[in-house]
Amino acid sequence: MPEKERLFLKIDEAVEAIRADFAQYDSQFNLLSVIWPMVFGDETYIMRNAGNPTVWAKISGRTKLISSSEDDLKQRIVDQLKRLPPDPQHLAGICAHVFGAPATAGSGPEPDLLPGIWVDTDMADFVCTQCGRCCRTLNYHDGCSLRDYQRWLDLGRTDILDWVGIIKQDGQVTACRIWVLPGTNDFAETCPWLTMSPDPNRYVCAIHDVRPTICRQYPGSRKHARMTGCGGV
Repeated sequence: MPEKERLFLKIDEAVEAIRADFAQYDSQFNLLSVIWPMVFGDETYIMRNAGNPTVWAKISGRTKLISSSEDDLKQRIVDQLKRLPPDPQHLAGICAHVFGAPATAGSGPEPDLLPGIWVDTDMADFVCTQCGRCCRTLNYHDGCSLRDYQRWLDLGRTDILDWVGIIKQDGQVTACRIWVLPGTNDFAETCPWLTMSPDPNRYVCAIHDVRPTICRQYPGSRKHARMTGCGGV
């Protein structure tokens, strides 16, 4: 498989990617119930009663279950992986479940890199259906990078910059947010560059060639698409 269709993560990067995945999606109880014993041992497990947000966890060395929340369980998993990283093959199995994509242990693309995890992106044949859901419903306001801002400056795209809110320190732009109604501090209800396509139920981006990086990178994976309601196939 070409490397462009795979992502290599060093061990610490894989653990950080797991943490980021946990933080991105609210409830992933079924996922946590699978990887909990993979992290803490086969004799451990988690469970909960239907309709009850409290989670009960069996921890190695304890006879009684402890009550917890999903957020606490996620943090316990990440802390354990940081404290006692499993061997790459075992970590690859955990990553496969977390990212919902094939993952294998192996050496990095450079000869001097330590072993890590190769994750198949599974995005090579992904097709956007132009449903517009990402532009209309997701919270992307903090997704504008300083590189995006500078690119629009270099291109003289004042039409785009009018919709960008900036924060300055000592005269330098240190952060920016999109899309802000010109002359206000209020966010636009939807992306101002999203327009209806001549085709029914399809949308097009009026600044597609220079769209923000967050838009270029969405969705980052099949799981990301599925968890955020993307209509792509």
